[in-house]
Amino acid sequence: MEKNKEIKNKTRKLKTIKFCNKKIFILKGMLLRAKKGKRLSSAASITVEASLVLPLFIFFFVNILGAFDILKLQCDMEAALHQTGSEIMESAGILRHIKEGEEPGVIKGALSAAYAGKRVRDYLGEEYLDNSCVVNKSSGLSFAESAFLSDGDIIDIVASYKVHPILGIVEFTNFPMESRFYGHAFTGYNGDAKAENSSKEEEMVYVTEHGSVYHRSLSCSHLNFSVRAVDFKNVSSQRNVDRCKYYQCEYCKKATGGTVFITDYGNRYHTNVNCSGLKRTIFTIPISQAHGKGPCSECG
Repeated sequence: MEKNKEIKNKTRKLKTIKFCNKKIFILKGMLLRAKKGKRLSSAASITVEASLVLPLFIFFFVNILGAFDILKLQCDMEAALHQTGSEIMESAGILRHIKEGEEPGVIKGALSAAYAGKRVRDYLGEEYLDNSCVVNKSSGLSFAESAFLSDGDIIDIVASYKVHPILGIVEFTNFPMESRFYGHAFTGYNGDAKAENSSKEEEMVYVTEHGSVYHRSLSCSHLNFSVRAVDFKNVSSQRNVDRCKYYQCEYCKKATGGTVFITDYGNRYHTNVNCSGLKRTIFTIPISQAHGKGPCSECG
């Protein structure tokens, strides 16, 4: 009897242990499933956030790169306007000194918005503009607001255009830009013009470093001469416009042969083309300071 009771007690204990083990196993399974469920929920939330934030990040990053592209376009446009403006300023200076009755031709045509636009497009290049952020490419540049020789000598070149971002959205598509060149024409000094108070001001004349006369006109042919190269053997038969012979220059080495250089109005031949006697360093001085110099036979 006692043995039977011990066997029954042992059996109950084994059943209790198995039941507890089964409960523990079930609880472990529930905990694992609960943990797995949380992980899936966290991963899903991260995916949703990434799908919303990543496109915005890409959009703003790409458009920041586009801003650098617009900045480069602005720099290139300013360089093209400066180059074009310098050419037009020079042309305006030439046009000022064209005498009445002469045909200015191409020079006058250079002072126009159409010419300025063509020169800017040529400087930038059609391929560059076609691959740029300018709306309508090269045809999108407008120079209608440009003005030439306004207020006497003002050159004002205005380039208006629109640019577009790489990725546009509502209210952030095309926006206007403007580049500008503003300068004075190279009009220079008009030595023939008389001042309003000329009676009170002393007359100014032009002299050269080694010249023996003074000039009243800056356009005098004696100040703007042409140099010709001749053989030394033939220099004795050459004559200038005043029918005078040519003599050895005081500043050059003595010629023994080869080529020498002469001018139409001078009376010296030169062995060195860089001789100071062939150069015209012109000074503007009051006539009262032209001591020892007589008037020029042509403009004096």
